[in-house]
Amino acid sequence: MKTFENEFYVTGAKVGKQAPRFEMEAVMPEGDALDRFGKVNLDELLAEKKWVVLYFYPLDFTFVCPTEIKRFNELNDKFKEKNAVLIATSTDSVFSHLSWQDRPDLGKLDHIHASDNNHAVSEAYGVLDEEKGIAWRGTFIISPDGTLKAAHVNHGEGGRNVDEVLRTLEVFQNEVEGKMVPCGWTPGKDFI
Repeated sequence: MKTFENEFYVTGAKVGKQAPRFEMEAVMPEGDALDRFGKVNLDELLAEKKWVVLYFYPLDFTFVCPTEIKRFNELNDKFKEKNAVLIATSTDSVFSHLSWQDRPDLGKLDHIHASDNNHAVSEAYGVLDEEKGIAWRGTFIISPDGTLKAAHVNHGEGGRNVDEVLRTLEVFQNEVEGKMVPCGWTPGKDFI
């Protein structure tokens, strides 16, 4: 019998269980310049009965990342309509985030831009590349009761489909309401 040398990574993020809690420094959507610095705390958002879409990306000042972040920003009002808070996260500092938002390749964000500079949150959610010190593209949907409803992680430079993240949020919001959501469901379609 052949044996395999598999590398296992233990993460605190388990779908169907309580999402790992966090507090991170962040560039907030309101204010100007350094007045935009603040903190984002998952427990506070859950206390407000918010859904949370936590998404990680590798690095500021890159090429694929701004395409995703800008698309999340374009759809931010739709996420807000669904009572969801978007949190963009990388291992870069809040100073790097703010500097990047001052450039036209990204621009000012209308949603939270968090810094996991100590790598604790990336590690808890299982997206940290320890050798490079960056987070892979992970997307996590957390319900208002703190349950991690969905998790998706991409390795490498393949960008995610932000419209699909919005659809997936709606799937789980309907599921929480007791609806049976069939394969391929889109808003406006029938439930089972």
